[in-house]
Amino acid sequence: MKKLFAAAILSATLFSCADKQQQEKDLLNEVIAIHDRVMEKDELVMINKMQLDTLIKDSVSADVTTKAISLRGNLDTVDSRMEKWMHNFDAENKGKSHDEIITYLTDQKKQISALDSNLNIAVKTADTFIKQNKKK
Repeated sequence: MKKLFAAAILSATLFSCADKQQQEKDLLNEVIAIHDRVMEKDELVMINKMQLDTLIKDSVSADVTTKAISLRGNLDTVDSRMEKWMHNFDAENKGKSHDEIITYLTDQKKQISALDSNLNIAVKTADTFIKQNKKK
């Protein structure tokens, strides 16, 4: 009976460890997937910045120039925040407990999701403005 009980405890412990590692791995993969989605938009950011620079340089009107400068600033801000996030992100989490890793990755997922949302808004707003003010 004692051997059966010990085997059950050992099995539960091993299964629990494997489950925790899988949970950590799954959460890390979610964070990386959002990161990859954000990075795919990097080219759109650069294209929009160049087109806004052209609108600023052409200076069609003071309103257009002011808005273009503002939108370019928004793109720069989001781009800078993304670079900072990438620089600070630690995918290895060495020496941390399971709870610390889950807390860290959950926080990172929230941060990168917010960046994704802000980037989508900045790119869409700039894109719409550029289309409305592009020379024909």
